[in-house]
Amino acid sequence: MINGFKVITLCGSTRFKDEFLEAQKRLTLEGNIVISVGLFGHSGDDEVWTEGVKDMLDRQHLAKIDLADEIFVVNVGGYIGESTKREIAYAEFKGKSIVYLENCKKPSIYENYAALCELYDANRISDDVIDLAERDYKEKQKKAIAEYNTCKGPWPYQWKNIDAVVCGILQVNGLLSIDFYDLQYLYDADSVSEIRIKGEGTNEEEQLQFIIEAVRNEYMDLLQSSKKLAVTLCGSSNPEAYLEKIGDSLDGFDIVWQTRKGGAEMELSIVTINPEEMGSQSVKQRYDEWVSRVCTFLVDESSRLNVTCGTFQSKPVLDKEVDVVFLGYNPHEMGPVLPIEKIRERFYNGNPFFYTEERNKWPIWAPLRWSFEWADYTTPIEDGHFVFFNAIYFGTNNINEFKKLSGSNEAISKCLQFTGEVIQDIFKPKCIVCLSVPDCFNNLNRQFKFNQVERINTLQETDADLIDFAMNKKLHGWKTRYSCKSIIMKGLWNDIPVYGIPHPSGRVSNDDFGAIALYLRSEMQKLGI
Repeated sequence: MINGFKVITLCGSTRFKDEFLEAQKRLTLEGNIVISVGLFGHSGDDEVWTEGVKDMLDRQHLAKIDLADEIFVVNVGGYIGESTKREIAYAEFKGKSIVYLENCKKPSIYENYAALCELYDANRISDDVIDLAERDYKEKQKKAIAEYNTCKGPWPYQWKNIDAVVCGILQVNGLLSIDFYDLQYLYDADSVSEIRIKGEGTNEEEQLQFIIEAVRNEYMDLLQSSKKLAVTLCGSSNPEAYLEKIGDSLDGFDIVWQTRKGGAEMELSIVTINPEEMGSQSVKQRYDEWVSRVCTFLVDESSRLNVTCGTFQSKPVLDKEVDVVFLGYNPHEMGPVLPIEKIRERFYNGNPFFYTEERNKWPIWAPLRWSFEWADYTTPIEDGHFVFFNAIYFGTNNINEFKKLSGSNEAISKCLQFTGEVIQDIFKPKCIVCLSVPDCFNNLNRQFKFNQVERINTLQETDADLIDFAMNKKLHGWKTRYSCKSIIMKGLWNDIPVYGIPHPSGRVSNDDFGAIALYLRSEMQKLGI
């Protein structure tokens, strides 16, 4: 407050210039001091996109939030972009009141902490602040889980009316994001199911005995399987005591027992989940969250840069460990700016042409296919073993022309950051093959600083037995062991080997691609592929 006036800072996408001005006028007339944005980058103020200006404005806006008692989020149509998400997280961490123009899903404690980590990575908050934010997040997490574990009645985030069962799911599996959408995911994943047994009888003792007999007769195998997780009881005068009796009758099972309020009839609820699927669930969940953030970014940037988006060529692999990520640099795709639904679809279904015979004609894929086939080693290119996508997500025939656009370098850097996240935190492949040394391997190396980077002569580094095998096939006409000239790059991205090979559509001889395939076969087999 300043001289009795509340200070409000406006946050939101600058595409909503008219709504910003309207909010500023209304809030001012209501007796507030209103701090707004200085420029509207998405509404014509192109100065925003000159070198260093956007970073400076973002830092300014965090300072404006520091000055405020409250932030007012201009979320027209519920839209909240990546920058605004970070501002909301910062305001929440700083204890500011947060008011939204329109109703929307509020960020979870995990989403806010992740947004603060992004601010830290961008050097916009200090080490001390992020340390404090981490401690704050862990305390909120403990509190949220404790609230779930003690809830006895309808919960604001209940899903299919099994709120207390979800307490057990969250507690046992340690989910970080305590949020309705996490619960919805568990059930949409078809790996969580619920069985309800209603007690029959004229009194609670008879109803209880009916439930126990039903479990013994029909569900003992289920409770003894690896899928058991949580059981709850509702509709009784003393659920804790009755649950204890049920527990004594079914002694020895690893079950989370809880109670909840319900109707007049006693009812037992058994929720099961396959523990083996929890890993893939968490991968799917993290991927969904990643796609959501990337799509929001791409909608903003593709509209501003007036370029289309082309990301995944293959479908993602989320149900098992990925062997190989094949990584191109930029998609050679041109066309109109796509709506968010079309962009999102690409992340889940890949390029539809990739799953036709056309894939074997692509100049970027065909050389990989026939060279691995020639090397008698097709595992890395079999569907389900690899993910094939681009390190940056803007379609252009000429990356150097794209770089001339204002703000393109920042957009490319952000794409590479997203690519690093999905590879290191979600796919976690056994190795990465960059399809181009100067564009893909070198640019990733500049941004992420690979370890143990070296130049590899593929024939010299390939097992001698494999060379003999290749020469005996006589398909490439090799006359000496060192007739190939292909030099590739190798490094370690954290603990993941990265190989940079020539772009398959370039002028690379069949002999050289054969040598590359043999070398990769030798390397990948050592990695268990």
